[in-house]
Amino acid sequence: MSENSVNYRVLARKYRPQTMSELVGQELLVKTLTQAIDANRLPHAFVLHGIRGVGKTTTARILAKALNCHGADGQGGPTANPCGICSSCISVTEDRHLDVIEMDAASRTGVDDIREVTESARYKAVNGRYKIFIIDEVHMLSKSAFNALLKTLEEPPPHVKFIFATTELKKIPETVLSRCMKFDLARITPTILFDYFKTICAKEQATIEDEALALLVRAADGSARDGLSLLDQAISLSQSQVTTDIVRDMLGVVDRGRMFILLNLLMEGKIAEVIAEVRDLYARGSEPTVLLHDLLDLVYWVTSLKINTSLLTDITWPESDRREGGELANKLSMPILMRAWQVLSKGYEEVARSPLPNQAVEMVLIRLAYLSDLPSAEDLLKLTSGGGAAGGGMSAPRGAASVTSSLPQAMAMPISRPAGLSGVPVTSLLQPMPEIFQDVLKIVAQSREPLLYSNLMQDIHLVSFSTGKIVLRLGDKAPSTLPTQLQNLLHQQTGQKWDIDIVAEGGAATVVEQNRQQMQQLEQSALNHPLIQEMMTQFPGLTAKVERQETIH
Repeated sequence: MSENSVNYRVLARKYRPQTMSELVGQELLVKTLTQAIDANRLPHAFVLHGIRGVGKTTTARILAKALNCHGADGQGGPTANPCGICSSCISVTEDRHLDVIEMDAASRTGVDDIREVTESARYKAVNGRYKIFIIDEVHMLSKSAFNALLKTLEEPPPHVKFIFATTELKKIPETVLSRCMKFDLARITPTILFDYFKTICAKEQATIEDEALALLVRAADGSARDGLSLLDQAISLSQSQVTTDIVRDMLGVVDRGRMFILLNLLMEGKIAEVIAEVRDLYARGSEPTVLLHDLLDLVYWVTSLKINTSLLTDITWPESDRREGGELANKLSMPILMRAWQVLSKGYEEVARSPLPNQAVEMVLIRLAYLSDLPSAEDLLKLTSGGGAAGGGMSAPRGAASVTSSLPQAMAMPISRPAGLSGVPVTSLLQPMPEIFQDVLKIVAQSREPLLYSNLMQDIHLVSFSTGKIVLRLGDKAPSTLPTQLQNLLHQQTGQKWDIDIVAEGGAATVVEQNRQQMQQLEQSALNHPLIQEMMTQFPGLTAKVERQETIH
């Protein structure tokens, strides 16, 4: 076995940044730390927060190197650009510096482990300027361990620096965070990752197709380490000739082109072809939930293209995705895309719970094919008023009858437009005019307006009521928009204009209070019943109370 193969290091370690300037996609962090070091305004404790693989531990080690660098001549001080050749820099790089102690809180979570740190912090650095404690995954420490750290963290010796790294900032107690300077490491953008991976490939003398590189960038999801691990695997698998097919097979993703074909078939309503395509994908190893996940991702991509056309020139996305996605975005309307997203999202939950996931996927897609070209509410109004054809611009499912011929006769009758839309009232769709305030409450309840109903029940005082006019006094918790909401709702439901006036004084008790008073009166009446009174007289010391019994009808 050759020496090179024995000493091989994965790309994520081989190309780990050694200076601030080499950090990828963290310009704000680099600028802040550089200025803090140059101005000698360094806190005694840092918290580095971000997702996995964006450079938290790497930044901690670079910071340790920068604080303890002696310079090439041995006379230097803390610097944002460590020399990398002094004994201190070399020791940190090789992970053997006596004064840079790195601790994994995921495996050392107890209070005894933190006591070792606090005891060690009392002694001055041996070789370096500062004794630096790097605690990775600090959120994994126990509550007792955090408490043991507080005093040292609040008043540390001048020669001690703490650097904490975490992916779960919310799990760190506020008492600890308030004693530290917090830095958020951003998720690395696709454009930066694309250029970075391309540079790595050039250094490794590997060729890679742009579309394959775009797939790796998407799979990395903002993490440089994840992306480099995948790139390392792809180079090994392809013997330095990385193609799109190799990357797609390695990632286990369905051919994106076939997903575009499937979505097109769905939107065109070609159900037989959809079922055949789904069964073929299943035979090739696609899981039902993964299939719906990919369709959801595709619908989101097409929607994004429809909103932001600049994505059509974004090289971090595969060229085929941009071309085929752009064609679909031109053909499909936004209501159709929104409907597709809703159907697929709900279908994903159904498939995940179904005992027959394969059949459930087919049923979800059949549902989507039939719903994809249903007209919107606005289009329905145009249809019923003779305004022409409606729909999203693509054909209805094959084999499906026309809308009017497949509906029962009563449903296929022309429907008049509501009064607020056409000016012609439709009495069959309107509520009768309320005669008392309780009728208003009933209308609000039937209209499924729970917040407005709750406010009317317990936050308003009725002053007077007459047909077309209500006078109210608002309680302290009633929103100022309540009169307008009630006015619009009653206009919509009754077809008549209503006046809702607000006064500052007067008014009856709220409906809830009235109901409570009525219930108390009923209870007192029951207790005053002659039979109850006679029993209490016959049995001194006997107490009576009224219990309500819920009846299910």
